[in-house]
Amino acid sequence: MSFEYYTKWWIKAKQKFEDLYAKDDAFMKKQRPLKDRKLTSKLLGGLYVNYSLIVQEIDACLDQMAQPQKRNTIRKLMDAATVRLLELNNEMRNIEISEYYYVDGNLIEMKLVPYDVEILHPALFYPRPINVEDMWQKIQKGEKIFIPPEPVIEEQVEGLDQEAAQGGDSAAEGAGVEKKEEVVAEAAEKTDPAGGEEGEKKVKDKKDKRPKQPAFQIEQKQLTPEEIKEMERKKALEPGAAKKMPPPPVPEVTNPAANIIQNIWRGYSTRQWVKRKENDRRLLIGMNEPSWKSKEAFERFEKNLNVRREYRDQCIREYVEAIDQERTRILRVVAPGLFEDIGDEIREWFRQFYIRARCFDKIPEEEKGGTVLVIRCETFTPEQYLDDFEKRRKEKLKAKGQDKQKAKELKAKLKKQEADKKKKEAERKKKEAEAKQKKKKKMDEYEYEYFDTTSKPLYNQGAQEHREIWDKINDFENPFEKHYMDMITDEKCYEVQLEVRRQVDELMRIELELLQDALEEDKWKAKGKKGKRKKKNKKKGKKKGKKGKKGKKDPTGDRTTEDLFQELVDNGIIRTYPCVRLREYFGDFSYKNWDLRVKDFDPPATLLDVRQAVIMNCIMPLGVEVMKRPKSVLIAGPRQTGKHLLANAIFTETQCVLFDLSPEVTFEKYTGAKGMKMLIHLINKMTRLLAPSIIYFEAAEKNILQENS
Repeated sequence: MSFEYYTKWWIKAKQKFEDLYAKDDAFMKKQRPLKDRKLTSKLLGGLYVNYSLIVQEIDACLDQMAQPQKRNTIRKLMDAATVRLLELNNEMRNIEISEYYYVDGNLIEMKLVPYDVEILHPALFYPRPINVEDMWQKIQKGEKIFIPPEPVIEEQVEGLDQEAAQGGDSAAEGAGVEKKEEVVAEAAEKTDPAGGEEGEKKVKDKKDKRPKQPAFQIEQKQLTPEEIKEMERKKALEPGAAKKMPPPPVPEVTNPAANIIQNIWRGYSTRQWVKRKENDRRLLIGMNEPSWKSKEAFERFEKNLNVRREYRDQCIREYVEAIDQERTRILRVVAPGLFEDIGDEIREWFRQFYIRARCFDKIPEEEKGGTVLVIRCETFTPEQYLDDFEKRRKEKLKAKGQDKQKAKELKAKLKKQEADKKKKEAERKKKEAEAKQKKKKKMDEYEYEYFDTTSKPLYNQGAQEHREIWDKINDFENPFEKHYMDMITDEKCYEVQLEVRRQVDELMRIELELLQDALEEDKWKAKGKKGKRKKKNKKKGKKKGKKGKKGKKDPTGDRTTEDLFQELVDNGIIRTYPCVRLREYFGDFSYKNWDLRVKDFDPPATLLDVRQAVIMNCIMPLGVEVMKRPKSVLIAGPRQTGKHLLANAIFTETQCVLFDLSPEVTFEKYTGAKGMKMLIHLINKMTRLLAPSIIYFEAAEKNILQENS
């Protein structure tokens, strides 16, 4: 599939998603609380099916799209659709009061099958940093990423020097031996260069001239009639054999026969051609499905997907390199001039403020915007500053004698407010208790209220970004899906400007303090006072937290990531895993479970129900940052039921770094209390650096059995 195909597919998928989200939003606003559990399941099941189809389409486009900047925007829309799908999944589980639920009724209405809503290839995971990904690729190939330097011992160095001193004599002796061997070889060549070979050839020729006699007598085989006829036919075809010419054809007989055969054949071939064209048209518009595809077709399709994925990864690498190079260029070329320009603007503000007000205003805090507010003229002018200063001075003088009275009034007011608050709280609790008493429901009653989805901010952000940037760009003008350099330049210029401005703010605050001190010194001298003015001690803010408590020291702070990575690999804690896909977990859905669930039965789950539960509860939540991830997952069952296959499928689909903490792996490693602390520290540190990562325990019950025994 080509770039044009996926681009058109994305345009259609985006339109479908916008329509579905608008319909979902309007439905949630208008719908009243539902009391029928089956009706609620049907309504949410329809939304679940539609979102499953949309997620699959966006997932396919995101997987094969190589333009790195557009991928970031599509990623936000993908996250929004996935979050909404997982919310519906949780609601369906709560409605059915089971880990498994069935939407066969909605599938029948939409003329679908359960396989159509199963997401087997979720491309949800953010790529790791390039250096981390390169390390993981080397580990998977069996290469080492860190080799500790060997310590050099003085005794070894002295031994090497002695060997080097003795090496001259031994080299001379070796040269003499080599010369002797060369002389012997030359003498052998002069005597008889090929004498032995010629003698052997003569003996062989004599042996070949001897008459060969069969070891046994061959019996004559009796020919069959068919073989005799075949021999006669071959003799008849020989050049010397007499040929019998067939009688000449009669045109009155052959011509009508040929016309009939031609008409029948042309009609048959035309009908077959029309049938093939109609079948192709139906396949193209989706009316028919191919009954069978060869294995080569699937392999060719997968190969094409992998080719585009490799090209996608290459484009992402080029994009990251372009970002680094552009940032370096801006810091080298633009940042020095920008630093001076911002500093000159702030100094000019100091000067103008002093000329008009004979004092200096404070620089706004960094959290509020810093010197950006000064450039935007969002701070006080000198006149406004003086008016505000005079107003505060008068208020301070006026309120000097009223502080005690105000304190009493404030205390009484707070006391009254607290009493009113307690009274209202008691009334509220009383009303809630009465309402609960009135609304006592029976066990079979149910009420569902729609909630505001958490996917709305993600959707709004992604839709707005796509509307402002990508709707104005013609994707077909960039068929190779390269990054847009002007967008990188604008983004990095803005980031560098903010970074430089923070540095300038720190410098300007220091200069402002010096100017304030100089101004106070001038005022001190203007009053005619002698001696040095005592500087006011600045009140230092109290540090929060316990006194003297410092942050924990990193015991591996002096070691590189490669060193720690290689240590865990050597100890077998980080290991590779077989590439297993979810589609290799074979099974089928049960097509009667929905009918049984409608009749209030709880049927057992099938193998593909388990696979679907693994997708929705284990794999997809790990791919979205805003989703609440499962803290742990237990895969339990009897032997030969596919537990390891499901675990390896989770590892493969999430493309994670696997930390194996099974008892067999950690036995006699990192022993003792210090060793255990170091292991926990390494796991906590490296799982965050190498994310996405999964901690795996095999036969976890063995630890529990040992503790209980």
